[in-house]
Amino acid sequence: MQSFTYLARNSHGVMVSGGIQGERRDSVIKTLKEKGYFLINVEREASLASLMGKGSSLRNPVRVKEKAVFTHQLATLLRAGMQLSRALKTLAKQTENPYLASIINQLCIDIEESSSLSMAMRKHPATFSSVYTAIVEAAEESGSLPETLSVLSNQLKTQSAVHARIRGAMVYPLFLLCVSVIVVGVLTTFVVPKFIEMFVNSNQELPLPTKLLDMGMTFVKDSWWVVLIGLAGLTGLVMIALREKRLRLSLDHTLMRMPLFGQVNQKLQIARFARTLGSLMRGGVRIVEAINTTRGVTSNLAFERGVSNIETQLLKGSTLAKAIEEQPYFSEITSNMVAVGEETGMLPEMLLEVADMYDQECESAINSVTTLLGPLMIVVLGAIVGFVVVAILLPIFRTSTMIG
Repeated sequence: MQSFTYLARNSHGVMVSGGIQGERRDSVIKTLKEKGYFLINVEREASLASLMGKGSSLRNPVRVKEKAVFTHQLATLLRAGMQLSRALKTLAKQTENPYLASIINQLCIDIEESSSLSMAMRKHPATFSSVYTAIVEAAEESGSLPETLSVLSNQLKTQSAVHARIRGAMVYPLFLLCVSVIVVGVLTTFVVPKFIEMFVNSNQELPLPTKLLDMGMTFVKDSWWVVLIGLAGLTGLVMIALREKRLRLSLDHTLMRMPLFGQVNQKLQIARFARTLGSLMRGGVRIVEAINTTRGVTSNLAFERGVSNIETQLLKGSTLAKAIEEQPYFSEITSNMVAVGEETGMLPEMLLEVADMYDQECESAINSVTTLLGPLMIVVLGAIVGFVVVAILLPIFRTSTMIG
């Protein structure tokens, strides 16, 4: 049996894709037609070894920056008049990431077998998202593939830069957290046990802080497996609970309404929504289809429900600005800027302006949060170390008093 992938329209005219097992390609085509599918493309799925090459998708994934460079280079070669298959072969030889190179080679093979670029990319959803392929498909239909790929590369570069700034802002708090764990670990493992043993051997009654510290250390030392099982069980219960849609929806609602962190999350979601929708519309995708595709890029169910409501309102004849205004997690400035874009006929450009604005605000907000986290973590670390020091010094002071 061999594996095949297909792209088709069902009896309702809806585009569907998937995989199927079969002995030969013609038997697979016959089976799909019997199901009422109007076939667009049926291809034998490449073997795992050919796709992975020397690398692995887990060991060597395609980063956003690498995808941005690939998109920019492909746009440049196509704008210079090079054929698509030849351009892909050239990029496959120049790509340092072996996993990405194997994907580009597979794209070239599919295109030489009369597949479109967007259909070939759909076979690699881990690398090319549904948004990416939808933009490419619209560009192919409008004949503006080089120009659209240039826009896509710029969007990917912006996304990569934002992620890099966010990761950079988190370095200092994470460093403090690691230092805190190391300091507390050294104190409780090597320093405190010797002092406690010394005081116990001298038949001194330990003060309450010292007793509490000793009890905690003894429990962790003797029952560490209970702690691990408890943490693993709690993690499992949380993961199972999050699969329940109602609970996940309630949690996402709470996350969006939290002070400070909720505002950052809301701005991140709006920026992602606006950038995706603007890129799709600039690529020629119709607004309802673009909204439907955009719904899948958010990781927050509460915000996703708002996007679904926007799609419903558009189908009822509402304007995008009015539909956005009625949703709880969209700001007033977003709906106002969208309204201006609709009035001036520059909606895609205005959506991308909204995305840029909120990306900058998110970066500032995250910088503010991390600036507060630094002193806060220092205070927490000081409190923990202070408690350990007090637990050590109290018996010493009591001994000194008794001697004096």
